[in-house]
Amino acid sequence: MFNHLQYVPILKWKLGEYQALARLESGVKDRVTPLIEIPAVSYDFENSRVAKSLDEHLKDFGRRLKSKWAARPCFVDTKNIAASEILADGSHPLTRVMDLARTDGCGAIPVVALSSDSVYRQAVAKAVLQDERGAALRIVLEDFDRPSLVADIERCLQDVVVGFGSADLVVDLCDKHFLPVTAFVQTLLVSLQRLPSLNRWRTFTVAGSSYPKTLQDIGKTAMVPRREWALYRELVGKVGGDIRIPTFGDYAVAHPDPVELDMRMIKPFAKLRYTTPEEWYIAKGSAVRTSGFDQYRGMCDVITRQTFFDGAAFSDGDRYIAECAAGTETTGNLTTWVWVSSNRHITRVVADISTFHGL
Repeated sequence: MFNHLQYVPILKWKLGEYQALARLESGVKDRVTPLIEIPAVSYDFENSRVAKSLDEHLKDFGRRLKSKWAARPCFVDTKNIAASEILADGSHPLTRVMDLARTDGCGAIPVVALSSDSVYRQAVAKAVLQDERGAALRIVLEDFDRPSLVADIERCLQDVVVGFGSADLVVDLCDKHFLPVTAFVQTLLVSLQRLPSLNRWRTFTVAGSSYPKTLQDIGKTAMVPRREWALYRELVGKVGGDIRIPTFGDYAVAHPDPVELDMRMIKPFAKLRYTTPEEWYIAKGSAVRTSGFDQYRGMCDVITRQTFFDGAAFSDGDRYIAECAAGTETTGNLTTWVWVSSNRHITRVVADISTFHGL
């Protein structure tokens, strides 16, 4: 059952992120409903063109989703693909994604926004009618400035042929500055009270991220507060009886903005992110092109000696860290440490939610 005990990580559908999902323990998977963002087609900087066609970019989505997440529910958003892009046969990217998910027996639920154009909404409506799993409406803070917010929401739901009872509401705070937390929560509560029939929606999630956009100003190690988690806890304590308890969501160990880097121009450095109940422990190493990946052994060894290390049995990410430190696991590559950090984060957050709600 999807309620405030569930967790909604917003993940970019890339190798590290979907490997993190696949490696979760079964009991953790039961408590997770990911919101998957399909990335734009990557750019080939060397040849000044997109690396592949949109058809090629999307063709394996259903197969991968099936192998990593089976038939479990998930939200799917194609907002990062430009509205002008269509497939070779003229179909919309969301339609193709949902068709592929359906063919492989996946539990995909399309995501729509108030800013979505009519063509996107038509693609959502088509999927809703075919799958009968409803749709998710993703609202951002700027939407609360709309003078006709309620009418806009009702029109959007009408366009995608869902009622409140078959619609999932995700209020995405993105990377807004959450300080001071108390004042932000008070403002957010006022905004939430403008939403129509809040207790009638199928689910209600509040998500956000305070993960830094860049680690440039962070030293070799740093403890970065998880402010979206602090905000959520204070929000739950103040919702009262008029507003249902929201589900918690975040962007795991990534900033909300998609990043496209010219790897010819940068020197990626080793980084290891480890989520604790209140913070992220972030360790930075040297450029991997010159210093290699063996530096991860020392970085992992440092983590295993910290009081906040939960032990190798806590998650597959923790296991990998412990075995890398011991020399019984490889040092991997940059993608390896994305799934390790993300897998650890998701497992930690599920435990945090359980503890907070008294399970």
